[in-house]
Amino acid sequence: MANEMFYVKVESSKNAMVYAFTRSVTGILDYARSAPAVEYDFSHMQCVEGSAYFTPSWYTYLPKELQATVNVYLPHDIKNLDASQYSFLLHVGALLLAVQERDGLLVAELLRRRPTVFANFLPLVLHLVKPVAAEALFANVYGGFRGDSGFEQVYKANAPIATGETDVSAILLAAARDVLKPDPSKESPEEMFVRYFKDCESADFTIGIVGATNHPWVASIEKFESAAKAAVTFHFFDDSARVGAKSQAVYDSLTTRVQAEPYNPHDHNAISVSIDDLGAVLKGMQTKSKAGYLRATAAAILRKARPNLFAYDSKLWRLGANPDYFENAIVLRIKF
Repeated sequence: MANEMFYVKVESSKNAMVYAFTRSVTGILDYARSAPAVEYDFSHMQCVEGSAYFTPSWYTYLPKELQATVNVYLPHDIKNLDASQYSFLLHVGALLLAVQERDGLLVAELLRRRPTVFANFLPLVLHLVKPVAAEALFANVYGGFRGDSGFEQVYKANAPIATGETDVSAILLAAARDVLKPDPSKESPEEMFVRYFKDCESADFTIGIVGATNHPWVASIEKFESAAKAAVTFHFFDDSARVGAKSQAVYDSLTTRVQAEPYNPHDHNAISVSIDDLGAVLKGMQTKSKAGYLRATAAAILRKARPNLFAYDSKLWRLGANPDYFENAIVLRIKF
């Protein structure tokens, strides 16, 4: 008897990918392969919509790469598909998209948001998130306002992960073990990441910033959003969608500056973040304003790993609907 096949199709404006999963005769779910959607014909299968991991309405700005449609294709004669397997197939598309776009912070957020869905499929989850696990762990532990999320205890325990584990840090550490090579007897967690970023040829990760409410950029969002809402109202019976698209295009065009501040009297490892000022954009001008900082521990790790690096290639990646209150409301993609 051949293995049953299930397919998860993730389609965005960038591309459409299909991820194939198998179920053995003993009922074990496993990952098979990924390929462009054009290689598949699903006319003989039943289609169900993948569960939304979030809605774009949660965000002031969300890149088109993450605005995807997820569909799951099941055999018409499927039997004995239990609730946990079905739930996994419905939710895993979001995780696959986050890995595909190397949004490690989103990977961590999804694991935290759907712990019971993924807990019973840990070997499979570890395999799927492995490509971004190290960066996802870094962003989850040292980005935004989360603190270390109990990571030091997880790190010191250095125990094998067990099925049913829901601690995000433990899951990501297990997935990243081959590249991070943790050794609690010789290194602290911070020292492990300093070594990792020092040794890797390049880095590409997403991370939230802190201190946004203490700096002027958030106020410029309020001005811009107020003008955008007024424009939508004015053009409601004309073409309000075009106004919304223009607003998103403006956010997409914003440039960022992430740079070291070794002269900072409060923290010589500080790394600041500035973004094009939206208030200036409304006036047809261009200037940046301070938006915040990388969290102190994250900044110290990066500065110690690359002390001669002062400017980081960066992009505004996601923007929560309320930067004053939402954790990781301002998310950047950083490369070096």
